[in-house]
Amino acid sequence: MSISDLLFEFTDWLRGTSLTELSLAINELSLSLWIQTHFWAIPTIQTVHILSIGALFGSAMMISLRVLGVTGMSRTMAQTTHRYIPWIWWALVLLAISGLLLIIGEPVRELINPIFWIKMVLIIVAVIATLAFNGAVKRRAAKWDAGAATGGLRLAAILLLILWCAVMFGGRWIAYAPV
Repeated sequence: MSISDLLFEFTDWLRGTSLTELSLAINELSLSLWIQTHFWAIPTIQTVHILSIGALFGSAMMISLRVLGVTGMSRTMAQTTHRYIPWIWWALVLLAISGLLLIIGEPVRELINPIFWIKMVLIIVAVIATLAFNGAVKRRAAKWDAGAATGGLRLAAILLLILWCAVMFGGRWIAYAPV
C-alpha cells in the first residue's frame, strides 16, 4: 500500500466521522461566513500564520545553532535563550490564533484533511520537544560557556529543527491534499 493509498484511506475514514458534521456546523458560523466572504481575510490570516512560523523557526534555529556552536558564540547561552525563547512562545500564541481562524474560515478543507491531522500531531510533538529542549538548555546555561554541548543535546537541536521543518512542510501540504 502506497502513501497515497494510506492518505486516501485516512481521508475516507475522516469523512465517516462526526468531523464532517462539525465542519459543516462551523462553516455556518457568522465568523466563518465573514472570513469566507471577505476575499482578503484568508490571505491575511495565512500571512500572519506564515510570519509566525518564520519567527518561531528562526528563533528555534538560533538557539539550536548556538547549541551546535555554529553561530552566536559572542553571547552566552543564557543571553541567547533570554533573547529567543520569548519569540518562540509569542509566535506560538499567534500561530494558535491564526490557525484557529484558518480552521474557522475553511473548516472542511482543514478538518477533513489527513495532512492537517498529521500536522497537528507533529505540532504537539514539536511543542513538547521544544519545551524539553529549552528547559535542558536553560538548566545547563550556567555551565554552558565553560564546555561544549553534550552529544544528546546536539542531536536534540538537530532533531528539533527537522521536526519544525516537518510541521512547515505539513502546513504547505494541507493546501494540496485532496479532501
